[in-house]
Order: sequence, then structure tokens, then C-alpha cells
Amino acid sequence: MSDLLREIKSGFNTNTQFGRVCYVTAGTEWLTLRDIEKRIGRLFKDKDTQAAISARLREVSPIKHGFVKERRHEQINGKRVYFYRLVPFVQEAA
Repeated sequence: MSDLLREIKSGFNTNTQFGRVCYVTAGTEWLTLRDIEKRIGRLFKDKDTQAAISARLREVSPIKHGFVKERRHEQINGKRVYFYRLVPFVQEAA
């Protein structure tokens, strides 16, 4: 993990569900809701559900939190599977 990413992640309050979701999804790695759920379970004592994780991802605001939610999907076994990550929000110069 880069020093910058380590510094960014240290700013999240992982005592909250929102903070845990942001902590796990911030960075360059693409994760499914299931991946995020499992990683939170490994890193923290709390068990957050996929539905709750999805709701927290919808709350991410570039202006308020400084991150943008990126989403992509793949067809896996005939099903559409979504992958997520949070990347820093960079405002373009006017």
C-alpha cells in the first residue's frame, strides 16, 4: 500500500459502517459487494451486509467526502456482477 493511500485510509472512522466501507474500497482495486463484505469481516469485528454496503456506497459524495465511486460490471456465469472502488476526487481547473 502506498504512503498516500495509507494516509488517506487513516482518516476514515472505522467505528462507523460508512468509514469501514470507505476504508476497504478506497484505492485502485476493484471489489464486488461480496469482496467488500468479506474484507470488512476480516479486518474489523463488525459484519456489514452487502445491502448495507451498497447503501453506504450510494452516500459517497465527491464534495463532502473527497471521493468518487467508480463502478464497472462483467458478465460472470451469465450474471451481471458489479465491481466498485473509491478514488480521490480531483476537481478540474476552470
